[in-house]
Amino acid sequence: MKKIKKDDKSGLKIPEIVQPGTDSLRSATEMKELETVLKETEAKYKNIFENAQEGIFQTDREGRFTQANPSFARIHGYDSPVEIMHSISARELFVDPLDHARLIEFLRKSGSVQNFEARLRIKNGKTHWVSINVMSFRDKNGRTISYEGTMLDITERKTTEEALLESEERYRIAIENSNDGILILQGEICQYANRQYIKMFGFESPEEIIGKSIKPTIHPDDIKMVTDIINRRQRGESVPSRYEFKGLTTKGDILYAEISAASITYRGMSVYLIYLRDVTERKRAEESLVKSHKELERLNKAKTKAVNHVSHELKTPLAVIQGTVRILKRKFKDRMSSDLEIVIEVLERNIKRLLDISRETDEIFRVSQEVEAGIVLGDLDRLLKRMENLSEIPESIRLHWEILKEWTDRYLAGSSASFQLINLYTAVVSIVEEIKVTAAHRNLQFKVNGRNIFIFIDPLILRNITETLIKNAIENTPDGGMIELSIEENDAGVLLHVMDRGIGITEENRDLILDGLFHTKETDLYSTKKPFDFGAGGKGLGLLRMKYYAQRYGFGISLNSARCVYIPTDRDICPGSISQCIHCKTVDDCIKSGGTTFTITFPVGKNTNSMNQKK
Repeated sequence: MKKIKKDDKSGLKIPEIVQPGTDSLRSATEMKELETVLKETEAKYKNIFENAQEGIFQTDREGRFTQANPSFARIHGYDSPVEIMHSISARELFVDPLDHARLIEFLRKSGSVQNFEARLRIKNGKTHWVSINVMSFRDKNGRTISYEGTMLDITERKTTEEALLESEERYRIAIENSNDGILILQGEICQYANRQYIKMFGFESPEEIIGKSIKPTIHPDDIKMVTDIINRRQRGESVPSRYEFKGLTTKGDILYAEISAASITYRGMSVYLIYLRDVTERKRAEESLVKSHKELERLNKAKTKAVNHVSHELKTPLAVIQGTVRILKRKFKDRMSSDLEIVIEVLERNIKRLLDISRETDEIFRVSQEVEAGIVLGDLDRLLKRMENLSEIPESIRLHWEILKEWTDRYLAGSSASFQLINLYTAVVSIVEEIKVTAAHRNLQFKVNGRNIFIFIDPLILRNITETLIKNAIENTPDGGMIELSIEENDAGVLLHVMDRGIGITEENRDLILDGLFHTKETDLYSTKKPFDFGAGGKGLGLLRMKYYAQRYGFGISLNSARCVYIPTDRDICPGSISQCIHCKTVDDCIKSGGTTFTITFPVGKNTNSMNQKK
């Protein structure tokens, strides 16, 4: 007779064999059924054993493998269970013998171990991480007779964990040693603060701020602004990622901080990662600079007003003197002595010189006003961008802003330019030919290189720029020298180079000359000469006007210069002719000794681009 017994561990129903000698007699049929069930059960367990993803093993009490499935062999790099059972013991698999000892101790005390992690050796000598579940089997006397269990390769998981821990440690070190204060905020409540933040605001420890509101660290002047940004960020509204605020340390000192914020997830919470950079020294320097700038601006305005007043006051007496001289010429026309003629000529020449200076002064004031207008317009644009970083600008304010810019442009900068498409090469060649006639008294060579390239520009502006640069080159190039102009196009735009092989500009003057109203020659060596004469120079009005054009219309101006090696300072004098130079024997000697190149970069739009491509 057959009885069915439920196995307590596996849950499977296994037939219980009634021993011979009992009252029940087995029939041949019952015995056959019993054998079939046993074979099916054995096949089932064998299939599980052979195909399990986990490595299954059994060892004797000494650690010698007595059973192993294919996965166990594969995990450790062996070709078959037989190979691993004959090659190595359980103890030898452990990289650290102490890990094996700890495992055996756990088994001795509790009889089983779950999820024991250790580093084991692979056949090829490499190592890997495994997770072990194992239990011990004892005889009726309590003596261990074997160990059975499973192993799972967790190397990939451990590598990921180690990389994560390494990354976390790296970031922790970076954050804790950052020169910026770093906060993690949930709303206005601090969840984390690094050492630099604690130091910046004078706390003794992070516990003084963590879990508390940051409002006490914000100056009353800026509490509304910062709170508004925090509230808007919590509502999901657009807020500036960077801004500045005025803070208070625990001692009550004012601290200026520049803020950079980003949303992150921290410990399952949606929070904000805040970087605070202490800009107190910079703000104080800026305030000091602004104060100094305002004082210099006040003095400059007073000086400008005084010079303008003197220039205006000169016009009336000059006009009177000029009229008186004309009367004298008419009155003594028929009986003027040679001495009187010389006196009248000197008076007229100097009156003309004073009137020219008066006109130039007026022009300087006018161009200076235009330059100032360009700076104001640029400041308005920059200020608008900074305001946009703080918050969204209402349309009404934006409209008034544009009206203010339009008014400033019209009132200060003069009339609008009349831009048109111009062939730069043709225009430059024409201007050079005209100037060659005016400067015919100079012994100079002119050369123009380039091709037909079109730019969109006001013809008058182009003429002013080109004439200014050529005139400057002529007046700084000794007779016998060369002036070369070249035109090219690259990614930056269309470039006009005006190069002279003249005396060059000293290093200390290079950064100043593009500001305009600056001449490189020492003042006590300066003398008024005719335009285009060598060393005639000027008052820098042309370069000041170029600076205005550049600011208003987006031109680029650059300078590259090397002072003549034979006259390295501004007090050294060039004779004005290569043939009279004691240092240069040939024209090439002079060419190699120094020179200056001014480069104007004209922006190119779609129309000029397409035109230039066709050409």
